[in-house]
Amino acid sequence: MRIVALLPLAALFLSLLLAGEKEQPAPNPVEPVVTADEEDPTRWAEEISATLAARGPVARPVVFLGSSSIRRWSTLAEDMAPIEVVNHGFGGSRINDAVYWLEELLEGVEPRALVVFSGTNDISGDSPRDAAYVAERFDALVEAMRALGHDVPLVYIAISPTPSRSEHLAIVLETNQLIARRCAADPMLTFVDTATGVLDDEGEPDPRWFAEDRLHLNPAGYAAWTKAIRPSVEAAIAR
Repeated sequence: MRIVALLPLAALFLSLLLAGEKEQPAPNPVEPVVTADEEDPTRWAEEISATLAARGPVARPVVFLGSSSIRRWSTLAEDMAPIEVVNHGFGGSRINDAVYWLEELLEGVEPRALVVFSGTNDISGDSPRDAAYVAERFDALVEAMRALGHDVPLVYIAISPTPSRSEHLAIVLETNQLIARRCAADPMLTFVDTATGVLDDEGEPDPRWFAEDRLHLNPAGYAAWTKAIRPSVEAAIAR
């Protein structure tokens, strides 16, 4: 009798369990990586929200993504015209932040190409990341873009050797080499070597391309960037 009395309760419990499973959302195709030694990417939530709120309607733009050197590129639209662009730089960000926020930044956008300058802030301070880490995070960014259904060209801007971080020059150059090799092996990826042009005759970062903070580009630096990057963007969207 006890067994018979428990059967309706068991059936009810099973039906509730199955219903709960059906209501669970589908897993996100991109799993952001946040490990114990990563800075919390959600610290950028407010800035990302403001960036998206300020974005006007766009058709099929080229999306520029990265840290403060992208955000501070005030002449970007003019420099790339008539190519429609979206500036999604958020200052101080690291490459894992770009991976984490990529889905939100591309939501509602059908990019013709993605142009990325990210990883420079990983190679800074007293505990810089090594070249292998930044290159692996670059792989994760490419994977995330494609997992979101954006099988478009990606143009990677070389990490800049800057006077303010000259002690990390060797890591910067090694990182650029690793990412350049990855791009050479994939026809949808392009590496733009903007790093060599900001070095002086002795292979050191040349201050004449940088602002007073010796970290960000000055107008001459952005003009040099435009000259180097625009042909690669034009080639990418022509594919």
